[in-house]
Amino acid sequence: MPISKEYILKAREELEKRRSANRRSEDKRRSEVLAKIPQYANLEIKLAESMSKVIALVAAKSPDCQNKLKAVSEENLTLQREMKRLLTEKGFPADYLEPIYSCKKCSDTGTINGEWCDCVKKIVRKYAADELNERSPLKLCSFADFDLSLYPDKPASEDNPRRIMTDNFNFCLKYAEEFSGHGKGVFMIGKTGLGKTHLSLAIAARVIERDFCTVYISAPELVRTVDNEQFGRSSGDTLSVISDCDLLILDDLGAENSNERSASLLYEVINGRISRSLPIIVSTNYSINELQARYNDRILSRLLSMNVRFFEGNDNRLNKIR
Repeated sequence: MPISKEYILKAREELEKRRSANRRSEDKRRSEVLAKIPQYANLEIKLAESMSKVIALVAAKSPDCQNKLKAVSEENLTLQREMKRLLTEKGFPADYLEPIYSCKKCSDTGTINGEWCDCVKKIVRKYAADELNERSPLKLCSFADFDLSLYPDKPASEDNPRRIMTDNFNFCLKYAEEFSGHGKGVFMIGKTGLGKTHLSLAIAARVIERDFCTVYISAPELVRTVDNEQFGRSSGDTLSVISDCDLLILDDLGAENSNERSASLLYEVINGRISRSLPIIVSTNYSINELQARYNDRILSRLLSMNVRFFEGNDNRLNKIR
């Protein structure tokens, strides 16, 4: 996705916060070491002097430079071995005083060979997703708040809503716990008020806790927002945000205005993520037959290739009112 200057500034601020936090951690570790190993400071001074000798020898270009460099290098290695020995002897890891980096790929610089590092792209995706999620009136839910007692228990029936919804609950909980950012999505089918949005947002809450970039958007909002952006009525790049996030939750499929343009957009989004093994959770109040009448076979085929979960029971919103 194109990276705006605003997001780059935010990413740089985030990188600076990480660098500062890491430097504080390094200082704390060094203080711990010096408190237990006072002589460690002298070894650090000797190591610095040894490095200065190396620089001076290289700059001097004397005839016996190589021999002198070899001797200094051996001295350097001896000092490093002694420092590591002291650390481990006092219970510290041998690399305890090595520089700390949040991103080992770019050493927290944000770039690799002049290109933005993946860590910067991840920060940008998160800010873009947060901005998009702020438009949603819905709040994250939790698995703990999902009340299975609201679903009728009919032990003698094959279509026992309590059993079906318990299976759905356990599936969604496992999906959230094992989420990796890649793999099959979930297609939730069932009438309104059966908990599809609740479980979707409960998954989102768990996934966000593990620092995955998650976007929630309804199908009508997606179509409306992308149309406004593409026709210049508003700014933004929603299509890129939902294409690149770790998890996309597309709610209320079928509630959007049905036309060739919206169908094409939905297929692009759904097919694009499935083709790249990027998880998507889609929910709809429509039955399979109703979806077949509304969408072409390409969209339906893609939807049915996901983990399909049927939701049963009575409208819980009405149950709570009663």
